[in-house]
Amino acid sequence: MPDVPECPTILAGDIPDAADWQDVKAAIDFGQHGPGFRLRQTSTQTLTTSVWTSLTYTVEDLDDDPDGTGGHSTSVNTSRFTARYTGWYPVGGVAGFAANATGGRMTRWAINGTALNASCTLMPSAGAGNSTHCAANADRVFLTEGDYLELQGLQASGGNLATIATGEFASSMNGHWERRAA
Repeated sequence: MPDVPECPTILAGDIPDAADWQDVKAAIDFGQHGPGFRLRQTSTQTLTTSVWTSLTYTVEDLDDDPDGTGGHSTSVNTSRFTARYTGWYPVGGVAGFAANATGGRMTRWAINGTALNASCTLMPSAGAGNSTHCAANADRVFLTEGDYLELQGLQASGGNLATIATGEFASSMNGHWERRAA
């Protein structure tokens, strides 16, 4: 997996050469076109009551990085965004749940299958006839190259309940590389 390009250190009195300028250009290009993703569901997913479940995504509105590989697959491990670049990623997302008047709905972030501390959001049911949309905590997560991020949902209706996968209410997750470790 590739490294994040760095600007060369040029000291007073140094004369940058062509390689230095190429490194500067690479760092600027990365900053302007770094890794980013926006994933959404177009097929409903059934969630068992009271079980945390990683949401799956069938469409990539954006899955890009400087070398064009991306971090999501629509055919294998479709719940995951896998980091190709180590750093901090601001992330957001939402889980849409079909109408059901019973129980609450929750979202949380997981890295490599482990829940991220302080990331859980709880919404009460919107009531009979109304769907519930539970926004995930907008957060910054640190991912090391190869780590994978998932948005998980939980519903406590007492039975199976489907996600919403159409229009503006579709379940989704998004983020982009922001910076290296501090």
